[in-house]
Amino acid sequence: MRTGIVLAGGRSSRFGSDKLVADFEGRALLAATIEAVTHVVDRVLVAGPALPQGFPAGAVPVSVVRDREPLAGPLAALANVLGTVVDPDPLGDLAIVVGGDMPRLVPEVLQAMLDRLDGEPAIDAVLLGPPSSSHEASGPHASRRAVLPLAVRLEAARGASAEATEAGERSLQAILERLAFVELPPSKWLLLDPAGSTLLDVDTEADLARIRGR
Repeated sequence: MRTGIVLAGGRSSRFGSDKLVADFEGRALLAATIEAVTHVVDRVLVAGPALPQGFPAGAVPVSVVRDREPLAGPLAALANVLGTVVDPDPLGDLAIVVGGDMPRLVPEVLQAMLDRLDGEPAIDAVLLGPPSSSHEASGPHASRRAVLPLAVRLEAARGASAEATEAGERSLQAILERLAFVELPPSKWLLLDPAGSTLLDVDTEADLARIRGR
């Protein structure tokens, strides 16, 4: 079983309004993100208050897992979703975790992350190695490490996220500290996504304008 987890909570404080309902190529920003994820998973769980208005039913089931503590942060939202998954296979059940504000996700990159994880039983997670600062794809992410998108084994991630939240952590970085992970090198994933769009997210209206331009 492969699951997509879309973290769709938060205040959108830097955006000034609910960014996830902002128009992106004729649909809600969140809807574009969910659609990209459906290409590589068997189901999608959306951590947040609701699906986008008018979100169409498709071949891949999409459901909402409401945050137990609204606005508690992405780590708490992820832990809450993972807590709803019943008895995951320790090796076979995988998930790809993304932010709801990542409408330019390239499905082939997500697939490569899941395949790398599936092929290496000794690791718990795969994330994307950052492009070099000289590469056009680096954009606003050149100076910081992106945790999302993140491919994880469901059982390992459930334990790590529960432990991190119990320790009072709020950042997704805390889950990485509790998982054996590897990076998919940029030399591999940029062949599938030369513009580096899979790492782009929306914090401000300027971000949205830039991503629309791609």
